[in-house]
Amino acid sequence: MDKRLSWTIGLFFVFLIFFIVFILVSEYKNMDRLKIEYPDIPKEAYDYRKSNLKVWAINLLLKFLVPLLFLMTGLSNKIGIFASSKGRNLFLTGIIYVVLFSIIDLFISLPTGFYSSFVLKHRYNLSNQTIYRWLEVLLKSFIINTAALSLTIWFPYYLIYKSPNKWWLYLGMITIPVILFITFISPMYIDPIFNKYTSIEDEELGQEIKQLLRKAGIEDADIYKVDKSRDTNEMNAYMTGIFGSKRIVLWDTTIEKLDREEVLSVTAHEIGHYIKGHIWKGIILGGIGSILLMYLVYRTSNWILLRSNGSFGFDRLYNIASFPLILLVLNFYIFFANPIINATSRYMEREADKIEIQLTKNKEAAISTISKLYEESLSIPRSSNIFKIWYHSHPTAEERIEFFSNYD
Repeated sequence: MDKRLSWTIGLFFVFLIFFIVFILVSEYKNMDRLKIEYPDIPKEAYDYRKSNLKVWAINLLLKFLVPLLFLMTGLSNKIGIFASSKGRNLFLTGIIYVVLFSIIDLFISLPTGFYSSFVLKHRYNLSNQTIYRWLEVLLKSFIINTAALSLTIWFPYYLIYKSPNKWWLYLGMITIPVILFITFISPMYIDPIFNKYTSIEDEELGQEIKQLLRKAGIEDADIYKVDKSRDTNEMNAYMTGIFGSKRIVLWDTTIEKLDREEVLSVTAHEIGHYIKGHIWKGIILGGIGSILLMYLVYRTSNWILLRSNGSFGFDRLYNIASFPLILLVLNFYIFFANPIINATSRYMEREADKIEIQLTKNKEAAISTISKLYEESLSIPRSSNIFKIWYHSHPTAEERIEFFSNYD
């Protein structure tokens, strides 16, 4: 590895540590101000926030350290040699490599994952999961994700081998139909693997939601309740799917903890996403962004590989052992794209908030809904500006309540 690459990697991790420290300082100062402005916020909300910030910092470092260690230690190359031994073709090589890589990655991420999604959630009474249910969800997610990646990874590597200078364009172009396909099948076939979905169209609440859907011109959408209470005490709702798979989904906790007007307010917000075409815009923008992202991965991965001088154990990008290299570069660019991605998401959320008020004509319900959603999840009214810019896909509770209060 030449000095320029070593310095680049070193400087990036110095920046990353500085970024983490800056975020933590900003967040702690923000919480000190909130204690004065909102004296009724319980101490548990601040403690929960601080614990999550520590987990966030560790996970952010691991996101870059893990793939880098796979490369620097030669572990990825050893897995690649084993996976491709005995004259195995690219398809079988991809399956074996991804399975082994995923198992190692799972055990590395297991401690922080267990602490954040099980220990902390139970400590602050946000989870109803038993340890067996937590393991069930973890293993199902692992199996589905590993199977999907291992069965398809041969294709991008085939493109890299056959077209080393244009693969990024071809791979980026097929992203739109792939996202379209996933958006269509996920609500119907993937989501029910984890939870039970029950139609509520014939219930009184379902009929009232149907009225909202007719008012919005999408009365063909299905309405479902999902048994999230077996996992969490938090609330949520969403609209997903396209064509015949589009549906409104309400967590049963949402129905139980909100009154009728508040449930309709949440539903109207989700309908707003569909009315404004956010699902389709997300698919198209995701496809366009993927082309740019693949180009940057192509240029940067080849630059790193050239500068590595064979220290990773391989010198061609089409070698399956380059997977952590591509993952590392992907994480790098997605990290710096976060402010743009989340700014777009916050704009769409604001558009959905407008539709919510236009459909329900009920600002009071919108305000009380936001208050309950954030209080039940032990969220604070706002984060620091830098954290919001980098990580918030929604406007803060403070911003949304102010918007609803002033909206004419």
